[in-house]
Amino acid sequence: MKKFNILIILFFISLFLNSCAQTTKLTNGTKVLSKKFKNTSKFDASTLKNIDIDYFYEKVDFYMADKNFNKIREIGSDTNRKIQFYKNGRVRFFSLGIEGANPKNAGRRGIIFTRDNSLVINSQTANQDGNLSVGTYKVKVLGEKIYLLDISSTLFFKPSQYMCYEYVKTYKIPEDWKKYSADW
Repeated sequence: MKKFNILIILFFISLFLNSCAQTTKLTNGTKVLSKKFKNTSKFDASTLKNIDIDYFYEKVDFYMADKNFNKIREIGSDTNRKIQFYKNGRVRFFSLGIEGANPKNAGRRGIIFTRDNSLVINSQTANQDGNLSVGTYKVKVLGEKIYLLDISSTLFFKPSQYMCYEYVKTYKIPEDWKKYSADW
């Protein structure tokens, strides 16, 4: 019973801290976390050795998978998104049609790094109330495809199914997009 009480207390503490997250609004109205990601020191250039940072990666599928990225079942549709990777390990997710060269104008922010010999992305996530927090994706790169397994809510309980997002390398990032820095 004590363990359950501790879990409940931890849940409410994390809920409180999450609701106090400092945010700012981008030019297009998107709310983003103000603080820099903690894991920036865990990034090194070899993290991106199998990811082409000169190209966008566009989401082509969204499904439930097991912990090894194996598809279990379809779950419907999701917002069409793209990912842009930066040479400093920063990552930007944005919806198709709501994009722009300057990361201060649009996009969800994140960082890619290695943890326990696995690629991981920490990215801001939002719930339906608009509260922002940092979520975690386990990453698998196979050729021109990138798979993101949402492991954000697996701290206390290990589910049998996870949301998996499949992205494919699409088209070259325009040169004028590269003049903007990503410093989150």
